[in-house]
Amino acid sequence: MSSDLPPDAAAVLESMTLLASLSTAATLHESAVQRRAGRDPSAQAPIDQAVARLQNAGQTLMDLLMEMALSRVPLEQRDEDPLPHAVRHFDLLMKMRRAERLAQAMHQHLLSLYPEISEELVEEARRTHDEIEQFVDHALADDAEGPHLSEVLERGMSLVVWTRHEV
Repeated sequence: MSSDLPPDAAAVLESMTLLASLSTAATLHESAVQRRAGRDPSAQAPIDQAVARLQNAGQTLMDLLMEMALSRVPLEQRDEDPLPHAVRHFDLLMKMRRAERLAQAMHQHLLSLYPEISEELVEEARRTHDEIEQFVDHALADDAEGPHLSEVLERGMSLVVWTRHEV
């Protein structure tokens, strides 16, 4: 940590680093638990399991996207102290990483249901995942070239609604 930061700011930044590390560890732990239980996320799941997991992932994704949409956190810093801006930006990125994992899970579950569902829906899940990933990558690089937050949120919500309609 930089010694020129006030102690409170240093503690907040250290907490954010710890939270990111714990989030990554929890994701890896969950993956290991799934594999030990004999569930390979890349394998085709039986239809009833795929539908249940798809509905769960879709509901969680919609809740997360709605939370982000309602907060409408701007990524540009405007007459704001750097620390609160950094905390809001960090929170948005953590939520987007979770949304990315959920979109990937939805894509996998949709693949398990294909050809009972449309190829277009499976492809839309892949594109949604890729757009979320691009958003995060560009936001981390402070690059304005990536997709805008509102576009990503709209695409994700559209995917969930389309999935509910088709499955």
